[in-house]
Amino acid sequence: MDFWNIDFMRNTFLSALLLGPACALLGVFVTLRGMAFFSDALAHSALTGVALSLLLQELLGWNIDPMLVVLLFSLGLATAMAYFFERTQLRPDTIISFSFTGSVALGYILISMLGQYRIIDGLLFGSIYSNSTPDLLKQLTLLVTITTFTLWQLRPYTLAVLQPDLAHIQNINTRHLNYIFSLLIAVTVSITLKMAGALLLSALIVTPAAAAKLLAPNFRFFLILAPLLGTGAATAGVLLSFRLDSPTGPTIVLTNVAILILCLLQASLRRRA
Repeated sequence: MDFWNIDFMRNTFLSALLLGPACALLGVFVTLRGMAFFSDALAHSALTGVALSLLLQELLGWNIDPMLVVLLFSLGLATAMAYFFERTQLRPDTIISFSFTGSVALGYILISMLGQYRIIDGLLFGSIYSNSTPDLLKQLTLLVTITTFTLWQLRPYTLAVLQPDLAHIQNINTRHLNYIFSLLIAVTVSITLKMAGALLLSALIVTPAAAAKLLAPNFRFFLILAPLLGTGAATAGVLLSFRLDSPTGPTIVLTNVAILILCLLQASLRRRA
């Protein structure tokens, strides 16, 4: 418990306790809907959000919090992709692909024009040690919001994901729920970006849910197990990074992957038995 006496390590551990279950609970529906690439695209779009905040500061002298611009850009991109999902005949993976590559290309061009290459490492791999008390409050709000939405809309949204035709018969507005869920992913990405960065953030959402799906005998247990695995992997990753003196974000991701492999082995042994 030596790390508890160090302020930034204590904040890092608390951040893992908050974001681990929040991302994993959201990941339950992300994996069920096959939206892993969607969350990855929004994570990488953060590069453009930060670039736009730097551009506004350079041209207009506005001192804007980059994470606010990241949030607004992610919300706009998520809304645009959800609109194209509903209104065009293009496959979702096609829409995500050109949105993803286009936003990253725009962000990199803006950063290169401004000569701000030094921020790229932090954006790609995260800087969880820089978490402050306001950041922890945002993360707590995110956890409460995701939990509330899940409990409030559990039945209609689960039905919309697993049986969309039946949901339509019961007059459930699936389009409205899809928009809300897309925006919730965008908010999660913008708040969680500090933890693992754009390259690794999607793993925090997808991997715990994928591991839980291998072991869960039913959907209710799936909803409980995914946040537990997400919390365990995040906190264990922080402790391991402290002991091994390794980067925290990548260590958390590798811990998630290790848990997923163990779950794969367990599921394989169970099938053979």
